[in-house]
Amino acid sequence: MKKIKTKTIWKKISFVITSIVVALFLSLFVFIYTHEYYPVTGQSMYPTINGSGFDENGVYINPNNKGSFQDIVVAETEDGTTVIKRILGLEGDLVSFIKDVDGNTYFYRIPAGTQQSEYENNLSAFKLNETYLYDISGNEIQKEHFDKMLSKESENKVFVMSNYTFYEFFQVPEGEIFIMGDNRGHTTDSSDYGSLPVDNILGKVDYMVKNNYLQVFEILFKIITFKGSNI
Repeated sequence: MKKIKTKTIWKKISFVITSIVVALFLSLFVFIYTHEYYPVTGQSMYPTINGSGFDENGVYINPNNKGSFQDIVVAETEDGTTVIKRILGLEGDLVSFIKDVDGNTYFYRIPAGTQQSEYENNLSAFKLNETYLYDISGNEIQKEHFDKMLSKESENKVFVMSNYTFYEFFQVPEGEIFIMGDNRGHTTDSSDYGSLPVDNILGKVDYMVKNNYLQVFEILFKIITFKGSNI
């Protein structure tokens, strides 16, 4: 009886181990089939993503997901350059950089469809709380780039009045997105070359890995346990 019980226990253990191994291989297969890897160079997304040094990162994107507001995506600029940035404006949105009373410059986004009275009476409500920024002072540099870009994109320039003051905003054209790096002042993005067609998005960043690829195991664990992205 004891031998039979021991065999039964080992069969159950073997079944569990086999199931786990099969699940790992299936998860790895699905992951490889549904994601594409891109190495990251440069520091435009620092500190969210590090593109140089020992802790250099790479990212896995989902080509079937174009991302949404504040998602990080890999995209292709009009000159064919591949970039990794954060979506900060969707079609119809009004975006701008405005210097606040505290002396800092902030990024503002008025979502498409917002009633005029909402932002005219309370424009500060549309100031983004960008906790992911490395240094907010970089917004001052980015504003200079934005103003130059806006002067060339006069057809998309919109004037917004609040507290008897006019502010210049860029309205994201239909079918396009406005993308920016987290490391303001050290990024070339839509504040330089304007918005990009949504079709230029190669995919949403789902996972980030270090250059030693050890995080692949963490990614697999998250997939198996349905815990989603690690970024």
